[in-house]
Amino acid sequence: MMKIRPMLVRAIPSVAIGATLFGLTACNPVGEGIGPTRLVVNGPGAVLDAATGRVYECLRTPITATLFFSDGSAADFTNRVRWSSSNTAALRVSNGDEPLPAPTVGNFAPGTVTPVAPGNATVTASFSSFSDTINLTVATPTSLTIQQTNPQTLIPQSLVNNTLRIGPTTVADLSVLAVVDGIPSTVDVAATWAFDVPNTAVATIDPTSGLIAAVAPGTLTARARFAPCTMSAAATVTVAPITAISLRPEFNSGAPDFTPVPLVVGNNERITAMADFGNGPEQDISTQTVFTSSAPTVAGINVIPGLTNVLSALTAGGPVTISATFTSAGTAIAAPPIQVSTVAGTLQSIALTPATATSIAGSSLITEFRAIGTYTGGITQEVTRQVSFTSSNPVAGIVSGALQTAGQVTPGSLTPGTTTITGTATSSGVTPAPTATATYTTVAPTP
Repeated sequence: MMKIRPMLVRAIPSVAIGATLFGLTACNPVGEGIGPTRLVVNGPGAVLDAATGRVYECLRTPITATLFFSDGSAADFTNRVRWSSSNTAALRVSNGDEPLPAPTVGNFAPGTVTPVAPGNATVTASFSSFSDTINLTVATPTSLTIQQTNPQTLIPQSLVNNTLRIGPTTVADLSVLAVVDGIPSTVDVAATWAFDVPNTAVATIDPTSGLIAAVAPGTLTARARFAPCTMSAAATVTVAPITAISLRPEFNSGAPDFTPVPLVVGNNERITAMADFGNGPEQDISTQTVFTSSAPTVAGINVIPGLTNVLSALTAGGPVTISATFTSAGTAIAAPPIQVSTVAGTLQSIALTPATATSIAGSSLITEFRAIGTYTGGITQEVTRQVSFTSSNPVAGIVSGALQTAGQVTPGSLTPGTTTITGTATSSGVTPAPTATATYTTVAPTP
């Protein structure tokens, strides 16, 4: 199973991390007779012609160089300049010669800064007779914390007691959250993963992605390292036998099944399969479970391309039996089936929840807005994937329009601001399409 990342553009200028292989950047062609006039260094987060900047111990950061010409044009010369650091004990800068962490083969792209220890250094970019400098300060992240990515929403979640419990033959996707200058940011793309004491009979871990594949019961310590610094983040991984699984509908999360609320034709619901270990936290194994419908022309499973464990109401009818089976360590475990009926209905209105939300500017924190629809007959249910979302101010917040991550908002920049998130039920067939709004605000981090 490949590690999946939310398809959102996140602006995290203070901790932009690069591990691009040497040779991927190219400069624009220069017309004949046009001469260069000046070279500038752009700081972390693509801050143009920056005099200073901050980078963070353990987290590699790209900077770039731009060459300007007499006709007013400019070209990216990051790969063509010669980079140097005045204090390599504090930080190094790659000229395409900084090796990627093992076991990956290759080098970091030119301009990639490797913070080594707290301190300061002047980084110089030189090309022909032109040069420019930037003074970089190496700071230390406040904390590094391992999280687990929800397989359905793709949102990183905190671990209970810094412990991950998963069943044999299941997988879990880990990530790392760092706090820099009060800004929480996901930084696992810079991590190299391993178990402190490897035991492939219990589980394996992908050194690049942090994806754990459980094999058999046992306990290991998973660690994310950020070469060349000594900081790391660790979590206990326990592989335990799964004793049972249960199914839960998306909107009626507290109900055992969809009754007495039917699913309206044209709408869909995620069916969550939860693994039970007998006590304590459960594991979401929805994307690894096989679902079946007793009447797939009435209520079909996985009929929407790109989405799994999603039940779609296709025609009115029912009750339909939804079954699920998960195979763990060679043993098939069946969930108690749930029943669903489907009815025709017309969407009357939608509402976004929460109505207001606040996040930290520049962070990678994800806020999930959900759309709840009200149909004829007073039926209410989740309609998020039937709604198109827009943001009035992407500088404050960027909203996802992808089916799997619909309604998820991340801060658009380091600049605090407010945006209106609008949801429109464009696929409802109702004219005018029902709409709803919510307010999303980003605030400056606490020093």
